[in-house]
Amino acid sequence: MKYFFLSLSIFLFCSTLIWSQTKQKDEPSSYLDDFIFDWQTSKDSFLLKAISKSYAPIEIIISDRQTERELYSLLLQSFDSIEILKLKGKNLDSVKQKISDSLKIGYYFGHPEIIKPDLNHPYTLPFRKNKAYEVSQGFNGKTSHNHIASRYAIDFQLNVGEPIYAARSGTVVKVIDWFSKQGGPELKNAANKILILHKDGTIGNYAHLDYKGSLVREGMYVEAGQKIGISGLTGYTNGPHLHFVVRKERDIAIPIQFEGYENRNLKKGKHYIRKL
Repeated sequence: MKYFFLSLSIFLFCSTLIWSQTKQKDEPSSYLDDFIFDWQTSKDSFLLKAISKSYAPIEIIISDRQTERELYSLLLQSFDSIEILKLKGKNLDSVKQKISDSLKIGYYFGHPEIIKPDLNHPYTLPFRKNKAYEVSQGFNGKTSHNHIASRYAIDFQLNVGEPIYAARSGTVVKVIDWFSKQGGPELKNAANKILILHKDGTIGNYAHLDYKGSLVREGMYVEAGQKIGISGLTGYTNGPHLHFVVRKERDIAIPIQFEGYENRNLKKGKHYIRKL
């Protein structure tokens, strides 16, 4: 998990779907804006609310700072608001400090209550039709597809500037296209990407796109096979490729299958052609 310090003196951790605070050229002034906090006064108490600014539902998780034990989680629906905490006190600053000393507030896109993965859904290969591309890393790849968020990711050997297509219909919930550098681990959270929310609640992640390489905007509905972006060379990578993965709640990668290759895992070193 990555931790961020907010102005209201709460540490916020967020999922690997989110990105680092490394500033680069033409970057928006604030991009940790999937939801915001709002303090309200209620008699002798202070109420902390979360207000969504995202097209995706969000799971907000409250944990004990000392023990790391999860206390509870809440579902924040798209562009809705919920109450997170209510504490008695006469001074807001002292209440904020109390929370900062004792709690962590974090979030992920999606929530287990509303995610029902369709593991039989056939995805469209995310590149141009009638052309074969090599898989440079598949499921459980030893290089980097070996943890919970990337276990079922696939790397397609697209060159910089080649078009990327939606593998499944859905709503664009996040576009990151302002990063321009490629390098080592220090840039692991600096890859341009597009996130698409599917009707079963899962989210498709298209990563390492080109600088300003998005052809869609947040809130757009896209169809499977629609051109959405341009392949690039950004973030933690040693060469251009498209990193594609589908995740359910808490960034857990799930296995997927592709049209024309149903019930088959795409293998490293093999070439695959999109026929449909």
